[in-house]
Amino acid sequence: MHSRLYMVALLGALAALASAGTTRAADVPRIALADFYYLDTSGEPGDRASEHQQRVDLFETVLREELAATGRFEVVALECPLPECGVGSLSVEDAVNAAERVNADYVLLGAIQKISTLVGTGRLDLVNVPQRRSAMSRVLSFRGDSDEAFRRAAEFSARNVAEADLSPAAEGAR
Repeated sequence: MHSRLYMVALLGALAALASAGTTRAADVPRIALADFYYLDTSGEPGDRASEHQQRVDLFETVLREELAATGRFEVVALECPLPECGVGSLSVEDAVNAAERVNADYVLLGAIQKISTLVGTGRLDLVNVPQRRSAMSRVLSFRGDSDEAFRRAAEFSARNVAEADLSPAAEGAR
């Protein structure tokens, strides 16, 4: 009898935990990340497109992981019919529509430009999908053309997005 009561209590506690977890996830805004556009204007000799694509992929992976780790957003995949799903191939309107199809509350768009082997720059734009307007915009500047430089830039970007004031009052002021 005692073990039966224990099992009933345990099952009740597990159900309560599962319910609480579901409620919390529903309260977290969903963010879709578009592919980042990359532009090399450094004039550096040789074809380094493959190396650059690997670094952009690293940037996107770290950004996704860091945003998810904050607990501030549920990160969802942006789906579109094109091989690339970002600013380089989609209009902002198409990206917002794609985010809407996956029930995202926000879509993060971005670009990275290699100015030289020492300087990179970029831009982040967070769009509120239901309201179809800017929720945050940042210009980035970072040093280096290495995996570590791209990793640090992605971590910095994730912090900027996670710390953005997304309250209705702040978004209404934009």
